[in-house]
Amino acid sequence: MMKKLLWLCCVLALCIGSAWAAELSGKPVSQGSATAVELVANEEHPLEIGNRTLTVFRVGILSYSSKDRADAAKLRLERILEASPIGKVTSAAMPSPGVGTAIFLDGQMVFTIQPDDVNELAGETMEGQVNAAIEQLTQVLKERKERRDPQQLLIAALYTALASVIFVGALWILNRTRMVLLKMGHRYLTIPIARMTKKTIGVKISLLNQSLRWLVNFMVGLTALFLLYTWISFVFYQFPFTRAWSENLNHAILDFLALAGLAVLNAIPGLLVVVFIIICARYISRFMNFIFSRIERGELNIAFFDRDTASTTRRILSFLVWLLAIAMIYPYLPGANTDAFKGLSVMVGLMISLGASSVVGQFASGLILIYAKSLKQGEYVQIGGTEGTVAHIGLFATKIHTNLREEVSIPNSVLVGQNVINFSRLAAGGGVISQVVITIGYDVAWRQVEAMLIEAALGTQGVRRDPAPRVFQTALSDWYVEYHLRVALDEPRRRLEILNDLHGKVQDVFNTYGVQIMSPNYIADPATEKLVPQDKWYPAPAKKN
Repeated sequence: MMKKLLWLCCVLALCIGSAWAAELSGKPVSQGSATAVELVANEEHPLEIGNRTLTVFRVGILSYSSKDRADAAKLRLERILEASPIGKVTSAAMPSPGVGTAIFLDGQMVFTIQPDDVNELAGETMEGQVNAAIEQLTQVLKERKERRDPQQLLIAALYTALASVIFVGALWILNRTRMVLLKMGHRYLTIPIARMTKKTIGVKISLLNQSLRWLVNFMVGLTALFLLYTWISFVFYQFPFTRAWSENLNHAILDFLALAGLAVLNAIPGLLVVVFIIICARYISRFMNFIFSRIERGELNIAFFDRDTASTTRRILSFLVWLLAIAMIYPYLPGANTDAFKGLSVMVGLMISLGASSVVGQFASGLILIYAKSLKQGEYVQIGGTEGTVAHIGLFATKIHTNLREEVSIPNSVLVGQNVINFSRLAAGGGVISQVVITIGYDVAWRQVEAMLIEAALGTQGVRRDPAPRVFQTALSDWYVEYHLRVALDEPRRRLEILNDLHGKVQDVFNTYGVQIMSPNYIADPATEKLVPQDKWYPAPAKKN
């Protein structure tokens, strides 16, 4: 009896050993063997046949890696299938000292599923893996039979043709529906909205129609994609060659929709925080706009703020508020912690850093001009060779409107380094001071020259009477005296026009009194000395005090 028992044990051990030669785990491995298994424990190799995955091997057995197990199981399965199997798939637990569950096809073992092949972290179980393997292998057998059945292939082709006709018809109906939606939307949506907003914001009907087309095309496009997906999935499912692709496509779409829905649900709390931050920033910005608009109109006086810098201060503070809001929003945006989002942030920051040097310089120069109050909008200035009215002082450039109806934009960084002549800054109450320079020989009485210049100034429209025009002798040159007529002009913007009239008036007055506007040069000594006799010191229009 004892000998028979020993003989049965030897036979059982021999059977188990032969099965393990390609696919079986033996007795519990020792500590050293466990280390060898761990080297391949993380390698996943699926067992695929007929476009279907039967199971996934994640652990090796003895000297066989998970890849060796997959290759050996595939060879055995193909060999069994070539022998025209009956197609009966069964499973059985491995007898001790073996572990795991063996999958049999027509009584022949194909592969085993080991406990370490089960991914428990993903919620898998040994029973679930075994049932899935049996189901997939049964489906492989069924599809192999269908491939050899012409009747089944003909039926699949007929179903495909019918589905294609339905698909084309659905696309035609969808296109007609699109046209109907556009017509109805134009009649019952865009026209009423345009009429209602005509007296308020004045939305153009062309813009409404364009928005309607975008919305309808988007909805139609989504519907067309859904129809295309349904047609492809149905057609693939009809043929045994591509049925697994259809199932995988459906699983992929469902998994994607599930992940997208879960991502949306997870993002809702963060998006609510983002909306709250945006609302707060919006109301803070509107409050600052209200305050600084009143300061700009002169309705409110606050220390440290004035009307000239209110607009710029408002824009800077609004920019800082929104910059802070963006910094607070960033962590709550969906995908903010992903590597792609971080890489994009780094790239944008690098681009801004490389290209912002000149921009920052322009911005700083603009702030200097605005807060140093070197210029004000509406003042008449001369900057280098440009003379005109300041039309706009921006953070990056200043615009000047010249008397030739030209708009000259001067970068603030250039403007800061230029000499600026402001004709309007001191004009309040005293007018803009301008001067006319002439040179007259010593044979003309200086009192007469002064009187003629003042008469010409007083006779010119646009020259102020208060302060009165004045004449200064600024140089006693070798052959002539240099006279400067300084006048105050009413309107700085008409400076060139008034000076033009004044020059003409000076010529008329000098011609009236017979005095030549000339600067003699030395050629030879004159026959008579160039002196003014005392009795001719006060010729008209000069008056003796």
